[in-house]
Amino acid sequence: MTTIWEVSEIPDQMEIAELPYSPLIQKLLFLRGLKDPAAIQKFLFPSIADLHDPFLLKGMQKVMRRILAAVDKGEKIMIHGDYDADGITGTAIMSQVLKKLRAQFTAFLPNRLQDGYGVSLDAIHEAKKQGVTLFITVDCGVTAHEQIKAANESGMDVIVIDHHQIHGEELPTAYEIINPNRADCEYPYKELSAAGLVFKLAQALLGKGGLEYLDLAALSTVCDVAPLSGENRVIVACGLELLGKRKQLGLRKLSEAANLKRPKFLASDLGYVLGPRINASGRMGAADTALKLLVTDDSAEAEKLAGILDSENKARQQEERLLLRQALQKVEQEINFNRDRVIVLGAEGWHEGVIGIIAQRLVEKFSRPALVISFDGDSGKGSARSIKGFHLMEGLEYCSDCIEQYGGHELAGGFTIKKEKYQALRKKMNEFAHTKSPEIFLKSIRVDCEIELEDLSSQFIHELSLFEPFGAGNPKPVFLTRGVKTKRPPELDRRWGNVETETYRWWVTDGKLTYEAVWRSRSQEFIFPATEQYTLIYSPKVATFNGETRLVLEVRDLKSE
Repeated sequence: MTTIWEVSEIPDQMEIAELPYSPLIQKLLFLRGLKDPAAIQKFLFPSIADLHDPFLLKGMQKVMRRILAAVDKGEKIMIHGDYDADGITGTAIMSQVLKKLRAQFTAFLPNRLQDGYGVSLDAIHEAKKQGVTLFITVDCGVTAHEQIKAANESGMDVIVIDHHQIHGEELPTAYEIINPNRADCEYPYKELSAAGLVFKLAQALLGKGGLEYLDLAALSTVCDVAPLSGENRVIVACGLELLGKRKQLGLRKLSEAANLKRPKFLASDLGYVLGPRINASGRMGAADTALKLLVTDDSAEAEKLAGILDSENKARQQEERLLLRQALQKVEQEINFNRDRVIVLGAEGWHEGVIGIIAQRLVEKFSRPALVISFDGDSGKGSARSIKGFHLMEGLEYCSDCIEQYGGHELAGGFTIKKEKYQALRKKMNEFAHTKSPEIFLKSIRVDCEIELEDLSSQFIHELSLFEPFGAGNPKPVFLTRGVKTKRPPELDRRWGNVETETYRWWVTDGKLTYEAVWRSRSQEFIFPATEQYTLIYSPKVATFNGETRLVLEVRDLKSE
């Protein structure tokens, strides 16, 4: 598949702010829409002072008063979370806050295979048996009209803390709903994760004491692929700093189990090391193990639970490799990319906990939206991932006559479907896709600037590090350098190779400077110019090996000149 290089255009007469940064760094800031000196300083140096007032969230004052009244009267509270990392961390923060307030509470996380997605009617019935009078949902509830009505009829007040998009204008009959996506909510930032919203509630209830949950809020933000802009950037940057102090017992033990020893954590550590282990319990069975890890005060218990999550993550990886092979075979057999702009796949018995990962792998490999369905008899559960420019929720709404329950965001979602509607869904989703510009379905790489290897000075790399944390909404800068040759030929690094990734290492030079290059390619179509000059697309990265720090070029693509 041909990859298009989209080199960003920078005006010749670009206004440069009076700040002590190199012209190249200022160009990168310009490309991120940062021109005002004050905005630039906030971006480069995110501070807790830049967090918004939690009481700007619609309903926050009312929710705070209801929770404090429940604590004062000794009411029983139930927290109903979700089984993914966002729901688990949000439930953990809510649990820790209620524990500090000396509340009587219990926490419930649904079992993915038994309870399915969303608010569980069984949990509501159990809450009624326990005499619960305040029911708090985390990362679910905004579409749970029937369940919340049942809770109300059972004598419970329901507080919904959810960040998902709202279908239509009608909200459930909850006591209060905290969701910045409400039409009547004027909160200045709309992209918080669910645990991010619980963190805001912790701020409201505990003041500065709520800041100790920044590490959990950061973990949820990265794992939920929320954009690292605005307040999310502050949460993740400050949360990573707190995480480096290793005060949170569960996360410290989980880092040890994952052999994560570096003193300074990166956003990628949350997304690719800690997050998958937190998610593993919810994907492979019950999410309670992860929740227990994040709330325990017992070091021995934390170590044991971290080991269990590490083992479950290995089992998840094994299941993922198996399903990905099967999915790639089905793509080859069923998908015609001259016709299909969206990949829609389904099979009997695919593990529900892994299909979301498979959908993401297909997006990464083919640059197309992907819907992956696990069928169990006549019905199935689907997980979807998308690309920039293809709003997944709009697509699911367009296909609402083919699916049943559905929800999600612009780039990720979930749904249920009857097997008889499978082919209709594939046809309808591709019908929707053909209303979009065909350019969005082409594999492309956005290049920030063309530079020379000599531009990679220590000062420039230091200034570039101020752009971290990198992730959704704030990707690593990508550079183009022409006229490089190979000094040492590539070798396949077997330490990193797996079913969908091949990793190559070699050395490149422009005749004056030489750097190590690393290419982790999902295409498995490594075409390498042996002797001639070529153009390299890459992101520079400072890496440490055996105590030695050096600059490595993380290659995205290359072409002969």
